[in-house]
Amino acid sequence: MPTMMPSILTKDLALTVYNDGFALIQEVRTIPPLSDDHLIHYLDVPQLIEPNSLQVKGLQVAELNYEYDLVDKFKLLEKYVGRKIKLVDKETGVEKAYRLLSAQNGLVLEDLVTHEIVLDAEGETRLPDLPDGLILNPTLVWRIRQQTAEDARVTYLTRGLSWDVDYVAQVRENDFDLTGWVTLTNNSGMTYRDAKLKLMAGTVHRVPRHIQKSVAYIQEETYQIEPEHQAFADYHLYTMPEKVTIKDHQQKQLQLLSAYQIKSKMVYEVDSYSDHPNVYFTFENSAANELGIPLPKGRFKLYKENVIDGSSEFIGEDNISHTAVGEIVRIQSGEAFDITVESDFVAEYKKDGFEYEEVVYQIRNQKEQAIDLVINHSTSYGYFDVIESTHEWIRKNGDIRIVVAVPAKSEVEVAFTIRYDRTLEVKVN
Repeated sequence: MPTMMPSILTKDLALTVYNDGFALIQEVRTIPPLSDDHLIHYLDVPQLIEPNSLQVKGLQVAELNYEYDLVDKFKLLEKYVGRKIKLVDKETGVEKAYRLLSAQNGLVLEDLVTHEIVLDAEGETRLPDLPDGLILNPTLVWRIRQQTAEDARVTYLTRGLSWDVDYVAQVRENDFDLTGWVTLTNNSGMTYRDAKLKLMAGTVHRVPRHIQKSVAYIQEETYQIEPEHQAFADYHLYTMPEKVTIKDHQQKQLQLLSAYQIKSKMVYEVDSYSDHPNVYFTFENSAANELGIPLPKGRFKLYKENVIDGSSEFIGEDNISHTAVGEIVRIQSGEAFDITVESDFVAEYKKDGFEYEEVVYQIRNQKEQAIDLVINHSTSYGYFDVIESTHEWIRKNGDIRIVVAVPAKSEVEVAFTIRYDRTLEVKVN
């Protein structure tokens, strides 16, 4: 009889969940007295476990099998083909014995008394025992050489666990309050109780494999606990301060961070094809700006506070990538329809071996506030220079960038002349 090691023997459980749909499970279980056959059934493991990732300390494992041929109606009946089964009349309780001939498309039975073939017999099917080769739950079956410690420390990877982040910003004129929520999803086929939880942010390279589709979630829970953060190798690790329980087929929300009065500004940007500027909500991720921890990638939602009645309105949403400390975060919130931009090439000509383009941008600001508008003007191939401009310009990524101050309820014209030398092939950033 094999030794059973169920999860009730667990002394410590820790999960490190990665962005990409898998997790590292580390657990310590007390080793019960070993049976003479030196077989252990390590019970209560995820259905999506990766058995080839297993590490065991405290036991010398000579052979490992992962048993996942779980019990279901059809598998049970297939195991009983050619054997005796009973059917019980649900109204009278009378039992009758049959031999099962087939179970593929309904029961095909042989009456053990008359030897007649019976099709689609009605009644409650009763089987005498659970056949060998079928198990109730996924199980690791080990053959052990020897025991080297009182406890077994078992580590493995499993698919079906993942996390992502949603940021919610309450925006005012010059600052905002931020809350970050982690959504932890468990479709691994196992419940994890009272586990230490770590979240690993970053891209860990793995060999591609087929990933099972997610199934419906049965429950969602929310907790407000903020993690500790540390840099780990080339990644960032967030450790939750309290143990958590996450059930199978469950989503759980955990508070990642909260910060207040973070300085921010709206940036308006256009190019030569824009009718209205794109609006970007920007801020610096720094300790001086009330933040200063790496921000994992996620969705960023913006709500603007109405100073008249204190209500909030949704004003945009965007994704952010992993953002290190000291970097600028840019969230595209939409277009500003009360700022209109018209651009035109008013002249194109050649002179003294050069090619010239004269460009004009007409900017109309109908807002009650002054703005700074960024013009990102694309250039064509060849070396270029701006020989005349109504506003200062810089070379940015091989194009022209001009920042224009536009007062409230006013119109500003920006004009510049580009000179191209097509004889030179110079890459200028």
